[in-house]
Amino acid sequence: MGFELRALELLSRHLSAPIPAPIRVSVLSRPRGWPFIAYPKLPGRPLSEVGPLDSTGNRRLGDFVGTLLSELAALPSRSLLRIGAKPGNPRAWEKKYRELQGRYHRVVESQVPPPLRRSLANAFDRFYSALRETRYRAVTTHQDLGPDHILWDPRLNRPTGVIDWEDLRLGDPAFDLTGLAGLGGARPVMWTRARKAGGDSTFDERLAFYRQVMPLHGVLYAADTHNPRLLRGHLSQLKEGFGG
Repeated sequence: MGFELRALELLSRHLSAPIPAPIRVSVLSRPRGWPFIAYPKLPGRPLSEVGPLDSTGNRRLGDFVGTLLSELAALPSRSLLRIGAKPGNPRAWEKKYRELQGRYHRVVESQVPPPLRRSLANAFDRFYSALRETRYRAVTTHQDLGPDHILWDPRLNRPTGVIDWEDLRLGDPAFDLTGLAGLGGARPVMWTRARKAGGDSTFDERLAFYRQVMPLHGVLYAADTHNPRLLRGHLSQLKEGFGG
């Protein structure tokens, strides 16, 4: 929570998009000892609850997300490291995914059908190889940028803010495009062009991997919470990502 407070204060000086602005940090009396942050509620609803946008809405969303990605990429990495953000160079990024793969092996691999198990193992191996070939510049990443965390005002037909910044870290410039695949018509292509640096030959390959394995996080959550119905749903999504 201390990191989130420092991150929000830093981001408030660099982003034009509205984000949470904490006004109180305290500890609950019941349950005793639970810390909390309070901030004025940002207007709007999660974009995931809004439904299809018209052409004007798509254009506004495209401009909003494009500006956000550009401003995040321009934020000095030294400033993030100073407040305790994790490094995001390819070596650190590989370590992050080695840890994810290790957790998958420990928690849920035995429940994954053998063909999907092999596909996942091959995908991770190709991804690590791609990371070793790349020389991207680590940028500030939201880590869960998508329709659940982009707020929208249906009446004004415009974006109103971005929430859930606690996982902020330096990372792969391709990563924050993972959850934006279904947004804004042709905009994802434009966002990719804006985010992809010259000479980054494995950008598209890495982005495809992130999109393929995204349901794995849900699989692990379902296993941790002992929710078989949710586990089946996320496993089904994972299978679809690898061609069924």
